[in-house]
Amino acid sequence: MFFRQGEAAESTWKVKQKKKKKEIKKLGESAGKKTIKLLHMYHDLMNLYGDWANMAVLECALITHGFEVVLDKKSIGDEFSFDTYDFIYIGSGTERSQIACMRDLEKYKSSFIERIEAGVPVLATGNSHELFGKAITDADGNHHQTLGLLDFETTQQNTRVTGDCVCTASFIQDKLIGFINRAGGSQQGDVERPFLVKPGEGAGFTACPEGIRYKNLLGTYLTGPVLVRNPPLLKCYTNILIGKTDDDVKPHPAMSYMEKAYETALSAM
Repeated sequence: MFFRQGEAAESTWKVKQKKKKKEIKKLGESAGKKTIKLLHMYHDLMNLYGDWANMAVLECALITHGFEVVLDKKSIGDEFSFDTYDFIYIGSGTERSQIACMRDLEKYKSSFIERIEAGVPVLATGNSHELFGKAITDADGNHHQTLGLLDFETTQQNTRVTGDCVCTASFIQDKLIGFINRAGGSQQGDVERPFLVKPGEGAGFTACPEGIRYKNLLGTYLTGPVLVRNPPLLKCYTNILIGKTDDDVKPHPAMSYMEKAYETALSAM
């Protein structure tokens, strides 16, 4: 049901966006800029909370600056190369989908890690960031090897950790907001935790460090979608991809609405 609803929402957005993209391009600068290539990995399986909207809003932000944008979506069984992409995204999925994607990702392990080491921006939201550790032990006790890029392991339990939250982050001045819904359990290991999470009222967890950060790889349990709910984070990634400072970044066409929603949600938490 969640997949069908998400698929319908994405389809509706695409129809409307075809009409809007020409208007958005008019806000952009002169032509002749490089094409920015975005990769949404496992767009069908790791799309539990409308994660496709993260890529949609980023694409529009880049078009506003006059860039041509190629947004590719790849899933299990697709053949592709990481070498040509400027930004890579993986969203959140069920624990079963998570492991299925990891099995498929294994064949790309070396090339994917090579791109991360080269500094290519990678964003992993929800449980997808667990794939960058050494292993996941699921709620049934099964041990799954993961990418092994970072020194941590995840243990999942048959409980859920859920709730709205507000975070302070080590890499950005503004606070970030989002929703967490993950399997209970813990992560053990020596890794940079870029977020300090403060739960909202009624959330089923306490304040804690969260997420992963390595070079330009950022992982977090936050969903939302995070780039839609957090204009400061959207601006941050826009800055990186267009090579400009925050003062030079043109507003996304829907930025005023996004900022109002962000401020309202932040004040409520």
